[in-house]
Amino acid sequence: MKDQPLPVEVIRQEPVFRGHLKIDELHLRHGLFSGGMSEEMSREVVWRRDAVCVMPYDPRTDQVVLIEQFRAAALYNGDRAWMVEAVAGLIEDGESIEEVARRELMEESGLEATGELLPIGMIYATPGFCCERFHMFCAQVDASKAGGIHGLDHEHEDIRVFALPFAEAFSQWEAGKMPNSPATIGLLWLKVYREQLQQAWRDPRGLRP
Repeated sequence: MKDQPLPVEVIRQEPVFRGHLKIDELHLRHGLFSGGMSEEMSREVVWRRDAVCVMPYDPRTDQVVLIEQFRAAALYNGDRAWMVEAVAGLIEDGESIEEVARRELMEESGLEATGELLPIGMIYATPGFCCERFHMFCAQVDASKAGGIHGLDHEHEDIRVFALPFAEAFSQWEAGKMPNSPATIGLLWLKVYREQLQQAWRDPRGLRP
């Protein structure tokens, strides 16, 4: 990884589509690792608001709370259209990342975070063509309250909520039953830090991974 970024020259930016998604075409040149600049090229970029993703976890019972909902893109690919995921939602203007995380946790799972949200990290969804970023957190929750159907009617959400022991959830991920990046990253993060979370539940000073 280079310490200094290579130069980029944006020659022009043209709107291609304006709808639920916004697509622009960038005409640009960029620096080459071997030196000099590339030829002019065009790249289409999908604009989408940043999203917040939350992995709800109960350190007392070592359970994760997951959601399941319909995904049209998975259907389009011929995969199972109902996907098991972590809680997620888009950041609207004027909202802080943590406000969105707590709001989406309540809207999609009916749960409240106990104490502070623990940052997992920021991840680009598909940087090859989309500018969307995921801001990921772990939320301590009471998994015994997880269940039922949640979501907003005006957003056509029909979200099933359930809790699983971490070991079972991780085994299902290993078996390919959660093929999406937020659930993958959240479960892998918990694999590393969940013992600290279990200890921090009993320690009022909290956790700093």
